[in-house]
Amino acid sequence: VATFSDITEKKKADEIIWKQANYDSLTNLPNRRLFDDRLKHEIKIAHRSKKLLALLFIDLDYFKHVNDNHGHEIGDMLLISVAERISETLRATDTVARIGGDEFAAILPQMENENDIGKVAKLIIKKLSIPFELSGININISASVGISIYPKNAFGAKDLLKFADKAMYKAKKEGRARISFF
Repeated sequence: VATFSDITEKKKADEIIWKQANYDSLTNLPNRRLFDDRLKHEIKIAHRSKKLLALLFIDLDYFKHVNDNHGHEIGDMLLISVAERISETLRATDTVARIGGDEFAAILPQMENENDIGKVAKLIIKKLSIPFELSGININISASVGISIYPKNAFGAKDLLKFADKAMYKAKKEGRARISFF
């Protein structure tokens, strides 16, 4: 006697649940949960390889003005476009995630030196400063980027994120649209 059952629907449902738990529904980027997991994994690899790992904390400058002046629909379209531009700027081995409203973070593993890290961060700022054309509206924004480095600044994921966040606030204080190393 044999019993057969089709588990296709259950597998599809499991995939949907996993994606909802790990990806941002608006941008389709990893969310904070998956980002934290990837960061911990990349730290282990960096420890073994003795290469630098950079954590970039990217915050959009004056994003609230976009929502206030053009509405949340345009704001959402802007977030999607920002996610695409950041993703296009990074290597396939890098991870970019949306970790909050207008906050993004990127993991740059296997970096040779701080100069290369700074070049990537400046390129992100440059790409985000190009006007966005959304539903016939030109939107100009900028971004502030804070950077922390493993093992120079911290050994753990929590501290790397905290220090990159602090560096980002320093960049905002110094005039926005700039990078700041912790």
